[in-house]
Amino acid sequence: MKTGKPTAIALTGAMGSGKSAALAAFAEAGAKTLDADALAHEALESDPEVAAKVRRVFGEDAFGENGSPDRAAIARMAFADPRKLAELEAAIHPVIEKKWRAECASEKTVVVEIPLLFEKKLEKNFDVCVSVLCSETLRKKRLVMRGMQPEEIKKRDAFQLPPSEKANRADIVIFNESGFDFLKMQAAQVLSRLE
Repeated sequence: MKTGKPTAIALTGAMGSGKSAALAAFAEAGAKTLDADALAHEALESDPEVAAKVRRVFGEDAFGENGSPDRAAIARMAFADPRKLAELEAAIHPVIEKKWRAECASEKTVVVEIPLLFEKKLEKNFDVCVSVLCSETLRKKRLVMRGMQPEEIKKRDAFQLPPSEKANRADIVIFNESGFDFLKMQAAQVLSRLE
């Protein structure tokens, strides 16, 4: 951790591990929080340059009749084609990074949820890396409850490190097997260790 400077905490984990719930727990424990996926959605919706790049890569099928981005269609096409996924990330990631870097420079403690933290080699930009972990059974059950099919889960998992590897690379692991109160307690403990 950098002494006397704002503390930048990266929060990661596999799909379905409960990163969003963990991010909410950090917020309730007093940290400023940012969701990289939400920043990506914002960039796609409100940044004309990003939208133009996405249109070039995915064509009109990536946009609805009203001209707004169809995120489900974009995700489906991106995860079916590694080249298109890389181009999507190249269009969106610089905008996201600029936003979280600005927040990390101005706030005392910022927790940024970044699903592909280790895959994109972003961990060195943070003082502390936290990974959320749960059992594979629970993780897959959560994803199915979101409407994902097993084949889709398998495809998306192929683009990420296994949950155990994310946990091994993290400085701190928090567990999301039970309720929100337990997550909040863990988040508060992490923050107290960094004060």
